[in-house]
Order: sequence, then C-alpha cells, then structure tokens
Amino acid sequence: MELDFLNSLLSINSVSGFENQAGKLFIDYIVPYVDSTDTDIMGNCYANIVNECNDKKKLKFLLEAHIDEIGFQVIYIDDNGYVYIRRNGGVDVQCIPGSQVIIQTSLGEEIHGIIGKTPIHLISPEERNKNIDLHTLWIDTGLSSDEVKSKISIGDVVSWKPNMIYLSDKRISSKGLDNKVGVYIISQVIKRLSKYKGTPYQVCGVASVQEEVGHRGAIICGYNMNPNIAISVDVDFATDVPNCPKSKFGDISLGKGVVIHKSIDNTILLTFLIEDIAKEENIKYQISARPISVGGTNAIVLQQTQSGIKTISLGIPCRYMHTPVELCDLDDINAAIDLIYHIIIKSDGRMMR
Repeated sequence: MELDFLNSLLSINSVSGFENQAGKLFIDYIVPYVDSTDTDIMGNCYANIVNECNDKKKLKFLLEAHIDEIGFQVIYIDDNGYVYIRRNGGVDVQCIPGSQVIIQTSLGEEIHGIIGKTPIHLISPEERNKNIDLHTLWIDTGLSSDEVKSKISIGDVVSWKPNMIYLSDKRISSKGLDNKVGVYIISQVIKRLSKYKGTPYQVCGVASVQEEVGHRGAIICGYNMNPNIAISVDVDFATDVPNCPKSKFGDISLGKGVVIHKSIDNTILLTFLIEDIAKEENIKYQISARPISVGGTNAIVLQQTQSGIKTISLGIPCRYMHTPVELCDLDDINAAIDLIYHIIIKSDGRMMR
C-alpha cells in the first residue's frame, strides 16, 4: 500500500469547520487521476471521473468520506494566559487531560500547548471519581499572559498534535483516523479507476466537511451531485476490546475486513449485491447491523437527498474512537479499497433495480 498520502493527511489538522488545508492536500493529490476537481462554498472537495456517454441510464457514483476531525475552539482566555476551550464534535473529554495540542491562530501561527487540570494530589477523593467537565480543563502554552493575548484570539481552532505511530506492521494509531482513513480509501479507489478504461460510469470522489458537527457537508454535496448510488466510507466501532458486549454492539474486529452495514441507512438490495462481490473477489468483509437503527454516518443524509439516493455504507473497524489514539488495521483499509473498486467495475443493471 502507498501510505505517504495517508501520513500527510494525518499530519494536517482539519477540525470541523476548519478543513481548508486538508482539502487542498486532497485536491493536489488527486488532480493527476481525474478529469476535473472542484470545491463548493462549504469546503467539500470534489474529484470527478467523467467518462462521458450518451446512455443516460449509465450510473453516477458518489464516493464520500468526511475529512474533518474532532477538536476544539478557544472560548475564553483568563488573566493569567490560560486558554479555555469548547468542543467541535464529540470529543471524549475523559481522555484529554495531559494531551499535547496545537492552537491555530487567526494570525497564521501555530502555538503548542498542553491540556492541564488540577493535580490529583490537590483534589478530594470524591472529586477524583467524578467525570471531568471540559470547562474545568485549560491549555497551558508556557507563554506569558501578554504573549498569549497578543497571539491567541477567541474562536481560534485547537487540535491534537499529529501523533501517528505504527503499533505493528499492519496497525496504526493516530488522532484523526476518523475519518482520514476514509478519504485515503476514496483517493486510492479513484487512482485505480483512472487506469481502468472499461467502465463508462461517472464517479465523483468527495472529501466532505463538518460531519462531526451534524453531517453538514454531506447535505450539500448530495444535492450538488445527486448520484444514482452513494458509497459512504467511515470508521466503525471495533468491539474486540474488553468490556464491550457483542450482544449489545455486534461483533466487529480489527483485521477481519471491511464492514458492510445492513441498516436502514443502506439500500438493502445493494448490501446483498456487494456481499456477493466481496465473496467473488475473495475480499475480507464483516457484516454489521450497527448498534443504532439510523444515523452515525453521512449515509443518513445522502439517502434522503432530493428524491432519494441508493446508499451503501462501509466501515473501517476502529478502536478508541474520538480519542487521540484511534487504532485501525491496514488490511481492513485495503479490503475497503478493493471492494469499492470492484463494486464500480462490476456494476450492471442490478444496481438500478
């Protein structure tokens, strides 16, 4: 697998609403492999393989993955220069004390800091057992109060410091795997399709924005493209960890393949078809009904766009989601690339039923 682009994506901060740099990286990478690129007013980035044909019955595919990551914005700076933050997206607050962060200022600077809290020695036994509230934490930049107030402003975006590591040859941990892995998968599918001349289908790969704050980018890109079929790629909860009952959350493991969802957000006949394709191509896959009946990925809004879009939702098993140390397996990522590629090149009239 060519992982340089994934490494680059994980090194660029793209907190929800502030995805511009990551979007530019996606466009710059994908340009050689597509007929055109575009960016809309929300910041969604489009990569188009046109494959013009006269047959209006030919399919148009939308391959979508969100490029935003969870993070924070500055809400208050006190007189001593300590910086207070609020969430952009569903951050697991219990995991963040002691984190290293980067504040991206309106002046274009990057200020490094750490998230501090009252030391355990100085709080009562009762307080030690309470859940942490975000407003009780602060960022310490090591700067004087005057320096902080001259450099940092209310509303500046805060992200975890890039921290990608290999835990083994096939397993990577990083902040932002949700959902940089999905964007990487789409980029590699597009790259492979650019070399395949046997399909007349139109394909649009989209790095969408603001998923973590309410599927906002997907709403716009679905209306803009109005495809016949939308394939949404996102991370999925791996349940192969302690204290995670499979009877409640299903049986999803790292390294056992891409997850095919059979939930209301997905066109059920398509899930049967893509399961057949996975079997035919000997691609590792897992089946999930998902712990909730609807929602959780951009498939929910894509499915309800205009008069309705046939949807496929695929997941990459991920441990420790919405923490600074998300964990995925490269075999699952590669399986997703193979499956989406074969879904497109093997598409026929069955997809339109």
